[in-house]
Amino acid sequence: MPFLCVKVIKPCVVWEYGLVPIRFIASATKQSNKRESPNIRKRRRPKHQHPSNFGLSSKEKKALKKKLLLNEKETTNDHAFKELYPWKTKLELAQHLRNTEVYNNDGLIALCKPYGIAQVLVNPEGDGSSRSVIQTLNSGGIPDNVPTIRDTLPLLKELYGVPHLEVIKSTERWSSGLILLCTNKELTEKVQKCFRRSASFEQPALTYWAVTVGLPKPTTIATKVGSTLEYVSNAGKVPVILKNYSNASVKKGVVRLSLVEHNALIFNKETGASLVEVNVQGVHWHFLRVWLSYSYSPILGDALYSARVKTVAGRRLKISPHNLTYYEPQVIPEPLFSKLELQPTAVEMIPCHLHLAKVRLTGFQKDKSDLIISAPPPSHFVWTCRQLGLMTDKDDYTSEAETKTTLQKENEG
Repeated sequence: MPFLCVKVIKPCVVWEYGLVPIRFIASATKQSNKRESPNIRKRRRPKHQHPSNFGLSSKEKKALKKKLLLNEKETTNDHAFKELYPWKTKLELAQHLRNTEVYNNDGLIALCKPYGIAQVLVNPEGDGSSRSVIQTLNSGGIPDNVPTIRDTLPLLKELYGVPHLEVIKSTERWSSGLILLCTNKELTEKVQKCFRRSASFEQPALTYWAVTVGLPKPTTIATKVGSTLEYVSNAGKVPVILKNYSNASVKKGVVRLSLVEHNALIFNKETGASLVEVNVQGVHWHFLRVWLSYSYSPILGDALYSARVKTVAGRRLKISPHNLTYYEPQVIPEPLFSKLELQPTAVEMIPCHLHLAKVRLTGFQKDKSDLIISAPPPSHFVWTCRQLGLMTDKDDYTSEAETKTTLQKENEG
């Protein structure tokens, strides 16, 4: 991302994207940081509680989140976000995954991974040398007793009656959607070749659906962009989109290129929400979250990158990750938030509405045609879309039988 030129004009600051009141500028230049000692900066911090705490202490927020996740009382009754993690044992999760099957043929199995379920547990402390904002999602927000995909693999092997079962493609932990498994090494290599083939053809293999706050700008685009990790003081390494990059940085792996196409399927002017379809080749470094915020339409429930967009005087502005206001909780417009039927203190409990809806395996079939596997969004995703006017009650995306029929027709076609 290019460096934003800043020119001070009291009492406002002129950014690349327009006038921003000076109270929104929470970061200083490196030169001013050098002139102040850490002790002076520490004394300047306000003693009152930060507004992002919603009047709750850290312990109270953690307790409230746990009550919501564990489906305990004293939270919103019968809310769609309450039953995100109903599984208490590995067997319950394995049986649920088995029941979400949308494809099973010649050793290739496609299931629907629930939101918040990890492939493996990652040490939240991590390696100090590589600690970054990306890792913070692994450090909380989910009950300790929820098993991972790796925990369920032995049970899934028994349920399917196969000696070998491995994951070859899955959506990230804090999203829902397709997970592909293979029963033999040869098939695994074949599927991986399909992904390499789609990359060489510059044909995005993954299709995601996202509920966003605001309409993407532009509403439709197909491009190739670079992304990298940029160091931010007191935050670590954070992913950013680059307009300009060198071939040398790509070869070194410092910059990763991504093919991305997004299209706003539906926009509800009343709630200000959109249902966006995004086709991508890779999702490294939370690329989709960063990209949609970069496009002025952060994903609903994205606690990491949504504050990269601020609304000032009715105009959406991009905020640099070096600005401390970037790390505030997501600000959701009242017309949208009221439709979610949540208490004001439950803003941070909204799940990230990102779903891997389709995977294309280029040249997988015997006749070298593509295999397309699709999966319906989870119930909480559908509920949100209906509440925000992005889907109607007639849209039955949760019908497993209908999904399989659609899948068969796509494959036959």
